[in-house]
Amino acid sequence: MTVSRRVFLGSSSAALAALITAGGPLGRVPPAFAGTTGDLADIRSTLLGIYLAHDWLDDGTTARVEWTYQSQAMEYLSAQRADGSWSDVDYSATNSAANGAAWSPYLALDRMQAMAAAYANPAGPRHRDPALLAGVAKGVEHWFQVKPTNVNWWERGIGIQLRLGRIGLLLHGQLDAARTADIVGVLQSSSSGTGQNAVWYAQNVIFRGLLTPDPALVASGRDAMARAILLNTGDGIQSDLSYHQHGDQLYSAGYGRSMVTDVAQWLYVLRRTSYAFSPASVYDYASWVLDGTRWMINGDHAEFNVFLNPAPRYRSNAERTLEALRRMDDVLPGQAGHFARLRRNIALQSSDTGLRGHKYFWRSDFAAHKRPDWGVTVKMVSARTIGSEWRSSNPRRLNYLYWVPFGTTFIARRGDEYRNLFPVWDWSRLPGCTNPAVVVPLDASNPYRQSTTFVGGVDNGLYGAAALDMEKYGTTARKGYFCFDDEFVALGAGITSTDPNPVVTTLNQARRVGSVVAAGTTVEPGATRTRTGTWAYHDGTGYAFFEPVAMTVRNETVTGSWADIATGQDPAPVTENVFGLWLDHGTEPSGATYAYVVRPGVNQGQAVAYAHHLPVRVLANTTSLQGVRHDGLGISQLLFYSPGTAEIRKGVTLAVDVPCMVILDESGTGAPVITVSAPQAPGVTVAVTLTRFGEVTRGTATLPDGDRQGAGVTLGATANDVALRRPVLTSSEQDTSVGAHFLTDGNPRTRWGSAPSDDEWAMVDLLTPQMADAVALHWDTAFAQAYAVEVSPDGESWRTVHSTTSGTGGTRTLAITPQPVRFVRLNLTKRHTRRGFSLRGLEVHAAVDLARGKPATASSTRVAELAPANATDGQDTTRWGSDYSDPQWLSVDLGSTTAIGTVKLHWETASAKSYRLQVSDDGGDWTDVHSTTSGPGGVETIPVSADARYVRMYGTQRNTQYGYSLFSFEVYGR
Repeated sequence: MTVSRRVFLGSSSAALAALITAGGPLGRVPPAFAGTTGDLADIRSTLLGIYLAHDWLDDGTTARVEWTYQSQAMEYLSAQRADGSWSDVDYSATNSAANGAAWSPYLALDRMQAMAAAYANPAGPRHRDPALLAGVAKGVEHWFQVKPTNVNWWERGIGIQLRLGRIGLLLHGQLDAARTADIVGVLQSSSSGTGQNAVWYAQNVIFRGLLTPDPALVASGRDAMARAILLNTGDGIQSDLSYHQHGDQLYSAGYGRSMVTDVAQWLYVLRRTSYAFSPASVYDYASWVLDGTRWMINGDHAEFNVFLNPAPRYRSNAERTLEALRRMDDVLPGQAGHFARLRRNIALQSSDTGLRGHKYFWRSDFAAHKRPDWGVTVKMVSARTIGSEWRSSNPRRLNYLYWVPFGTTFIARRGDEYRNLFPVWDWSRLPGCTNPAVVVPLDASNPYRQSTTFVGGVDNGLYGAAALDMEKYGTTARKGYFCFDDEFVALGAGITSTDPNPVVTTLNQARRVGSVVAAGTTVEPGATRTRTGTWAYHDGTGYAFFEPVAMTVRNETVTGSWADIATGQDPAPVTENVFGLWLDHGTEPSGATYAYVVRPGVNQGQAVAYAHHLPVRVLANTTSLQGVRHDGLGISQLLFYSPGTAEIRKGVTLAVDVPCMVILDESGTGAPVITVSAPQAPGVTVAVTLTRFGEVTRGTATLPDGDRQGAGVTLGATANDVALRRPVLTSSEQDTSVGAHFLTDGNPRTRWGSAPSDDEWAMVDLLTPQMADAVALHWDTAFAQAYAVEVSPDGESWRTVHSTTSGTGGTRTLAITPQPVRFVRLNLTKRHTRRGFSLRGLEVHAAVDLARGKPATASSTRVAELAPANATDGQDTTRWGSDYSDPQWLSVDLGSTTAIGTVKLHWETASAKSYRLQVSDDGGDWTDVHSTTSGPGGVETIPVSADARYVRMYGTQRNTQYGYSLFSFEVYGR
């Protein structure tokens, strides 16, 4: 019998909705509190409802021997030996399960979980069956007698504890004190780790707090989880909202998927308690999922860099997130519609994820292009990133993932195009890749890295291009991808190889659905044929060439198994019909090229007509320049591997002085819009010269560095806009063509548009607090007559910086007192037109640090590398440190008398408990403008009002035994 049970909390939903609505138009969650014991029972009850919702308990991991079920609990009990063990479990096994392999002792824990669930389930036939309780107790006792261990830290420190913690919660109040003490004894009392590992540790801390019970531990685990979803440059969520684990490696659909499900569960479980996450944490999660992970999902296919056997309870790995995402409706009701669209796409009920546009993930060498009825992703690797990783062995000792990061393009309409194909794939012919047609041995050195740096993308929010300078396995190629509304274009140039295997460029390899046609001829099932022509067609997608080519087309039924490609996986045969289409460049090609167009969403007749009248032109396809123009859209996309000039059309040229990627938008009236990126080095300055019918326009752009290296900018855009490409949450969107992300894409041709109603809102999340001194609004014609602008450093305390009931539209730049800003929200209450509210852009201007680069002096310097100048160099990784005594001071010379409004101190651990802020005109006579005897350390932002040349921190009592130490001493005007 399969048990399915869900727990609902009745009228509590209405109470929460009332509370959230009262907090503002965004549907605010209440702030976090320290927590009380009275809530612990409610938390345990909610968790129980989640654990008992299905016959199986999915812990989100893949390291299991087999799936276990409540309905089979009595079978597990009958097979249990008198000492609580099972004969088919090797309790002495120590092999790592890190790569998806089975670790035998997990089977004992999973069976005990199933037995505990059957015992705890009031809707099941074995509820409170004493034999089951006794069986689990014996099983736990035996576990702690033999103490199974593992060579891998994850099993020892996380995996075992997660399972035991759930057993303890399922049997809370029923398991005897000795067994409960055993379980509590192995659960951590503090969290560690990075990324999703930190989340797993945090869960174990919460489990310990719930079982002890200890409210402080529950709060501590929550706080550790909240820290794990903060922006990071190591493992975790990146500044472009991709996700990394195990180094600079995209892992959004692996560890990141586990974080999506686990954090959503805890946001939901704690939401109505005094342990609720802060609003900022809720927005951290929502922004990451909706403006990060969502771009990488197309139906049941999500970006992958490791493959694992899909859980048998689900059709796909993406589907495993559905229940967690459904819980977000209750956590953040204001975003329920956006999460619902994503869920419908994952469930294959809609091809639309709610996104329309293009996003290049500059931290991860990954591009995603979305339209309501199709999408494509491009996965790449450069010297800055790790492209993938192998997490298993296989009988043939082959690395099936070797070519994955070298330009794979997954094309989706329905979203099931690649379902269950991995066991039958030809791993030497991956969609979008150019490579020697060989599956590389598993022991090949540095398989997922390459040395080239000109790898990346450029996007203007709506359109985008990507470049892959490939040098791998004796093979070089310049590969470009160019995305438009109805199609994408792929170009290859300089394809040269010394490898003895023939080099191929694969257009696609997917599940075969319906007929396969190439150059007017149907390819019969069971055949692989070569045809010469300008088009091919399969499953609603046309493939077109600019001139006749010899293409190889595959229509075959293939049988394999997961065990063939990953040791320890299911050996059951998998049989699928497979479609493949590739170009053969021959053995040891030199300077070979290709050019093709992919047009999803057409029937065969439309595909043929499209191929005969292509709306796109190749501007260049060489090793120095690749470019495509869509004449109907007026969009040109250019990849300059070297400085040079591109002819766009008669009378129009565009020149650049350094390698870069460019989008030239000549659509509509007005001046062209140019967007540029240069991922190869930090802070590159690009000079662009556009000549149109004799009129010359010149512009320069200094591109970002640090964790934003590789992001694009629009020429002429505000240089200090810290809202650029940051996530946006909104009350509504008129449709996906005016989606939320267009509000911060920096492109004046795109816009966000709300539903046609009053009382709408939009909120920009800067992801980290930024010192800001202005907010700029670029209204479209459908502007707000009445609205308010609010800012917040934390999502809880809000300050209105502008409000009006007589808005006039246009561009409004609203000056604010320099202050830390994390969120900016617009409360739009009355429209000027009958249409919805419409904004072309929202900017947040970073305040200028008047102390940056200015001379600094100090009372002492502990060692030379802790010099005073470190506090004004603009780097958070350097610091000033004093001697270990009181008093000490640090002074900054602003150069001239300046109106001062704010001082920001970023302390190292060695901070000041008592100190004074002082100002002076001559550096000799000082006036106090702020003093405290309870300095908290960390980052302190202090409002002051003074006119002075010198500013000094004068410390009189330290918080530690060490000296005073400041990462930064910042001064802002008023």
